[in-house]
Amino acid sequence: MPVNNNSKLFKEWIIKAQNDLKTAEIIYQEKGPSDTLCFHCHQAVEKYLKGFLVFNRERFPKVHDLIFLMNLCKKIDKNFQQIKDGLVTLNKYYVESRYPPEIRVYSREECKKVLSIAEKLTHFITKKIG
Repeated sequence: MPVNNNSKLFKEWIIKAQNDLKTAEIIYQEKGPSDTLCFHCHQAVEKYLKGFLVFNRERFPKVHDLIFLMNLCKKIDKNFQQIKDGLVTLNKYYVESRYPPEIRVYSREECKKVLSIAEKLTHFITKKIG
């Protein structure tokens, strides 16, 4: 992935990430589809990780695996290892929440947990950028 025009591209990743997190928050408030909420939490964190990589002028392949992205981030800042457990938790919601054969319905409690994890992880990454 080219990292030309780094500042503009970085901002675009963060805006998209913030939109995903806001969408998840709205879905939670409105008691919307739980699978969609969990998917947007995953997407928010994925885009924050990619934003961190763009900010640091690091290339990355088209991938959605949060652990893979964390390992790239760890090359820049070893402290990314601290968020591995949260990333492992969120990673399952990328595929599991998007595709049949089973329709997943997550409890309100699980949705709250997933949203909380996403908020903590995005806060961690934001502090590393700013």
